[in-house]
Amino acid sequence: MKTKLSLIIAVSVFSFSFVSAQDNNEIKMKEAFKNWTIGFNYGITKFNGDISQYTFASSKQTDLRYQDSDFQERRSAFFLSLEKKIDENVSISIENVSGEFAGLRRPNEYKGYEINVPYSNVSPAMPGYFDAKSSGDKFVNSFNETDILLNYNLNSSISKLIKKEMSDNISIILKVGIGYNVYRSLRTDLYNDNYIYSYGYDELTKNESDDPVSESVIVGGTKLKYEFDKGVSLVLDYTIRATNSDKWDSSIMEGGQGYDRYSIISLGLAYNLDKINKTKEITKAKD
Repeated sequence: MKTKLSLIIAVSVFSFSFVSAQDNNEIKMKEAFKNWTIGFNYGITKFNGDISQYTFASSKQTDLRYQDSDFQERRSAFFLSLEKKIDENVSISIENVSGEFAGLRRPNEYKGYEINVPYSNVSPAMPGYFDAKSSGDKFVNSFNETDILLNYNLNSSISKLIKKEMSDNISIILKVGIGYNVYRSLRTDLYNDNYIYSYGYDELTKNESDDPVSESVIVGGTKLKYEFDKGVSLVLDYTIRATNSDKWDSSIMEGGQGYDRYSIISLGLAYNLDKINKTKEITKAKD
């Protein structure tokens, strides 16, 4: 009898401990998800600097005999974001962006400028040779960047301005911050693709840096969020990133653009982990 009673007590204590542990884990999980959002975006990049044909539109080079496809300024990038809500209007986030941006510049767009010619004592047909008087150039930059951002929801400010409440499932957000960009940039002749200059490559004619090339960046942009399901939003994002140097296009040109910058317009999805978790709990309770 005593043995049975001891066994019943032991099982009861174990069951209570197990249930309590489960409850504690669920509480910790809820707290971990609270006010966190994860997002995925994919978009198109546009570079503005010394080697760019137009300020807003993207250019391309067609009918190239030395390569199979056209050279496009328009390139792609994607990013992953993790956002923590501080209050109704303010949040902080981390974004990791990977992709490419590119540019080209035809000779007619160089009139009145002193073109950057890195190697002055190189003969024609040799790597690094560039005829600045008759040729244009182009570049491709492959990058990976991490940004820390402060986000501000403009809904309340807009509502006060228009004197009308905005819809709860639409948010207009302003974001600013700083970032760290690691990249490789290759500059070539526009008409024959001969090497002119580069940053971040290891080959003999492209060894302009022994270490990964990096730049600090300033970030500014805006995004429109539309919550179409509980905790799931469609996000349209436009962000500009500017560096404090002139090296992203492997061209340092006097009287040129100066500080380089690139923009990304992207579309993606954002998942509010707190809301999704609550929706699952409600569904389980109904079942």
